[in-house]
Amino acid sequence: MMKFLVHSVIALCMFIGLSVSSPANAEGNVCSNANIFSNIISDVCWSCFLPVRLMGVGDKPDGAASDQPFCACDDALGIPEFGYQLGYWQPSRLIEHVRTPWCAPALGGVRLQDSLTGLSTGIGSEPKTKNPPMATFQYHYYAYPLFAMLEILYLPSCGGEYTDFDLMYLSEIDPTWNNDLLAILLSPEAFIFANPIAKAWCAADCGMISAGIYKEGTYGCAGCDGSLYPFTGNVIDGESGPRVTSLLSQRVLASLHRKGLARKTIGDEAMCHPEFWPMIPKSQYKLSMLFPVPEADSPNTESGSAYSRDCCHPLGQSEHVWSTAAGGRTIPGKEDYVYLLWRFNDCCILTTGIDAPGG
Repeated sequence: MMKFLVHSVIALCMFIGLSVSSPANAEGNVCSNANIFSNIISDVCWSCFLPVRLMGVGDKPDGAASDQPFCACDDALGIPEFGYQLGYWQPSRLIEHVRTPWCAPALGGVRLQDSLTGLSTGIGSEPKTKNPPMATFQYHYYAYPLFAMLEILYLPSCGGEYTDFDLMYLSEIDPTWNNDLLAILLSPEAFIFANPIAKAWCAADCGMISAGIYKEGTYGCAGCDGSLYPFTGNVIDGESGPRVTSLLSQRVLASLHRKGLARKTIGDEAMCHPEFWPMIPKSQYKLSMLFPVPEADSPNTESGSAYSRDCCHPLGQSEHVWSTAAGGRTIPGKEDYVYLLWRFNDCCILTTGIDAPGG
């Protein structure tokens, strides 16, 4: 009850007290309204929750729990309680990428504050004198437990740590997001992956993803999207918005896992509790664009695997499959992008009627 009241007060303050008087950014673009709630039926890729694994039977992503029907979790006294395995995809987070700091399309296009700057430097882009010219995106990370909010397919022991929409993290207050040197402090292994051997490994990762093979072990690569390192929002200006923001979504998740703000919910170790995992478990996630062009309208109907590609895509998949082939997902003048993050949860559903604490 107290958590509900706190979240209600925060939401009320955000919608009443935040400035909305200056919607235009420094470059003249409007802070767009993503309409994530009014278009919830048509824009969400509802088939992405498939396939479902019950008692170890069914298709699964790489790294998922072993094919065993039963499981056990210790209670508060360390006594094991038995149950059955369940694994399925569920919508859990929203990631929005914006060129204007503090612009929040997921909150109706409001500006979270008047100032264009925060702890991160710049007002949305690096100096154009650089060769090549660089641009900077900011991101906002929201809890979006859609099944819990709609009270469908909701199991507290399966990804039930949030039950309502909530703003969890903002890059504007993160000094490492726009500074490549500071970001190295969180990801010193970036030096390991900046060599020809690692680049060949990542090129092979792109080839495997293009062939429909998705491996958990390629945690240091971003597939066909580009370089996962450093964990910053700095990208080459003028490149494809869908590809760049799909890459940045991977960097966001990698950075949050490194900070301990995102957990591993896939695999035998995560059956009872979400696990701290410093590297991004790539096979745990897939994305579906909500804005500016929802991925749910994709004509691609290929399905039948753990990464159904009808209207969502695994991390690192080439944009030519999920964006260009669908007619493109870029609208001139709308440079903000919002993605729905689907997360695979392996859970132990206890037969005692008391839910195990889970992801």
